[in-house]
Amino acid sequence: MRVLLFGALIGLATVAGAQGPSRPQIMVSGTGIVQTPPDRVSVSFTVVGEGKTSDEAAAKVRDGGKAIGSGVSGYLNGKLQWRASQFSIRPLRPAKCNPEETGLPVATRPLGSCAIQGYAATMPVTIETSEIDKAGTMVSLIGRLGGQDVSVGAFGLSDPDDARRRAMRAALVNAHDQARLIAEGSGAKLGALLRVQDADYVGEERDAAWDKNSANAPPPVLAVVPPPIAVTLTPEPVETSVRLMVAYAINQ
Repeated sequence: MRVLLFGALIGLATVAGAQGPSRPQIMVSGTGIVQTPPDRVSVSFTVVGEGKTSDEAAAKVRDGGKAIGSGVSGYLNGKLQWRASQFSIRPLRPAKCNPEETGLPVATRPLGSCAIQGYAATMPVTIETSEIDKAGTMVSLIGRLGGQDVSVGAFGLSDPDDARRRAMRAALVNAHDQARLIAEGSGAKLGALLRVQDADYVGEERDAAWDKNSANAPPPVLAVVPPPIAVTLTPEPVETSVRLMVAYAINQ
């Protein structure tokens, strides 16, 4: 379950040196929690290519990425965003390689236990899409097309602002109910709202503009044959929580 949290910290102290608030107050902490069905999902995997030369390994990653991207794009009808921001190539050595030998210059490195036998290139990829009902099947499709370590990353909201507003309203209602009960219990009458503050906000990092049909996605294909293994997932709703510190006046 993913939790988005609004933190609110408020001090009751007045100007330094003052003895206390100028009028009686009730201070409460109000909490609002809303749950929203997700409309966005990310799937991560790694494209791997091996070859006798680094160029061969890199070419296999390039071609493998294009094949996976085309297959997934066709399955999702182009409704995806393809993210690949890392790429690495490393030499492949025998399993019995002596680690101390790897630090030697290439010209003096022994041709025995640590001789380079090939190269492995890797490219981590994340696909984001609004087609959340296809997430499980997409994992099976990427695995068939050669992706490694395939997994559903997270379900989320493409625009969580509406959920935050609803949670904020719920937090204000919760704070008012608490303050009213406190006032009634103490024989006073709840007065006007004096102060509300939400600070130290911690939220979900997201792109300013998330395009469901990103131009970065590989070109689609017409169909996937045979159809991928269908897997149905039932994601939990995204929980948005807001906490506010609220001050009310007390009418005598």
